[in-house]
Amino acid sequence: MKAPRFLIVRFSSIGDIILSAPVIHAIRKHFGKEARIDFVTLKPFKGAAELLPDLNEIHLVEKVTIEIVPTLKKLNFDYIIDLHGSVRSRSLSNSLNVLTFSVDKQTFPRFALILGLRKAPIPHFIDRSFALVKAFGIPLPTSSPWGSLNTKPPATHINLPSSYITVAPGAAHLGKAIPYSTLKAICIYFSSQNIHIALVGGPDSKTIASSLISENSENSITSFCGYASLSETAYVLKNSMLAIGGDTGAMHIASALGTPLISVWGCTRPSLGLSPWRPHPASTILLPINRDTRPCSRHGAKCRFTRKGQDLCINHVSPARIIEAATRIIN
Repeated sequence: MKAPRFLIVRFSSIGDIILSAPVIHAIRKHFGKEARIDFVTLKPFKGAAELLPDLNEIHLVEKVTIEIVPTLKKLNFDYIIDLHGSVRSRSLSNSLNVLTFSVDKQTFPRFALILGLRKAPIPHFIDRSFALVKAFGIPLPTSSPWGSLNTKPPATHINLPSSYITVAPGAAHLGKAIPYSTLKAICIYFSSQNIHIALVGGPDSKTIASSLISENSENSITSFCGYASLSETAYVLKNSMLAIGGDTGAMHIASALGTPLISVWGCTRPSLGLSPWRPHPASTILLPINRDTRPCSRHGAKCRFTRKGQDLCINHVSPARIIEAATRIIN
């Protein structure tokens, strides 16, 4: 019997691409090394796709999917697992004319949750992804669901100590970004405890990282923001005794690597179905105090409280709560 050939489609973003890993790993485990499993994403997210285990090949889209259609047609895929559910992914599926299984994006239930018309949380994205492969007899895994992300040591002369914590200061939207004052308090506290801090993130986090380092006199902070590749960043997270971050890609990478995690939530909420999935048992979720549990927006770009003249939700997760949770996990 011919081994099946799967094409997994997820164009963005870093965190959502990482959330593809359990399904890919389950397909590989079920069908073995003879099966072909390829992945399609946008070129700017190549680094995230390269973290995924169990793939045969990654195909990159520069602008439009038609760029890669001739190559994909020659590979004769049997199935498309569409984990994006967008106009672009549907266009690719139509061009290839391959049997496609598309994830339920829960678009209307998510909006209903934001508007307060729904109270029940949205099923997790990974659980919805596994619903697509149920037809192949692939069950939701009970152990080792992530596989092994592809990591590598940072190509830098900087050596981290054997014990350190990792902080991810950046976020795509302000409503998910840990405030600078909170980050500063965290760094000051752990520096005073002789605990080294590694800062991870993209080029957009370099300024924040530089400021945190300049305000710290203990030389106990190392920044990889804008310098390390995503696989190098994953290596730093993997070897950390604790990771602290907002609702970002680093949060999902830490979960996938089994690193104890403190996820700090603001204008998005775990109820949207994108919380850390099966994280390390010591992990904890910190939600804003004095705010209701429903999210302000899908991506953290809007906060309904600022429209009332109040401050952002994420400002209601105090440094003291993060430090207390971190101390408990470390000890």
